[in-house]
Amino acid sequence: MNKIKRIWALINKRGSTYFITECIDRIVDIYYELYLNIDTVGFVFKEELGSTCPDSNEYASVNYRYIIGALRSLEADITSSVLLDYGCGKGRVLAYAASCNFKKIIGIENSILIDIARGNIRTMKRQKTSDISLEKCDAQNFKVPSSVNTIFFYNPFIGSILKSVLENIYLSWKESPRKISIIFFNNDEFERLITHQKWIKRIHQTQPHPDFSCGIYETESSQYLI
Repeated sequence: MNKIKRIWALINKRGSTYFITECIDRIVDIYYELYLNIDTVGFVFKEELGSTCPDSNEYASVNYRYIIGALRSLEADITSSVLLDYGCGKGRVLAYAASCNFKKIIGIENSILIDIARGNIRTMKRQKTSDISLEKCDAQNFKVPSSVNTIFFYNPFIGSILKSVLENIYLSWKESPRKISIIFFNNDEFERLITHQKWIKRIHQTQPHPDFSCGIYETESSQYLI
């Protein structure tokens, strides 16, 4: 009975369309968790992650429907692409990408969730990518390899951390000019940081869910090297 009351409260607050969207998302998430044989659900507060940094965010996983949609929108040959996931959490994006046969996948996480991600990759099914690297480190200290051409963010951090990471991406591009595609969910602050930078541009913006946005970016040609 309490569950029914919560459902009605949600419908009254957010509307029936929102409720239907949530139901579809949960069904799709359950399907892919079983299909890939992983467990990446849940919400984890910053305190539980052991983080004291004001610029880091809590853990939540983006729904599979939106991961799939964002990756499909990229104009790139996946089999020759190297994906970097900042704040990979429990490894949902890594596992799905591994089922798509990316050439290489790199996950960066600076919390206890890295061990869960490693466990999920170890036991997952449908894995086509064998070259998967998971690193527990501060994102600000990670040097972006010149092979990386696809980067994924589900709003893992803001402020000074995001600014430093953006600088690291720029330095990697500067040292090895190439097209880098960046997927950024809840991209308001990222958008603000790149507004006056000529080496990167937004090519696509959507609102796939009432609660979050998604921006897709690409680096420009080497003429913008400074």
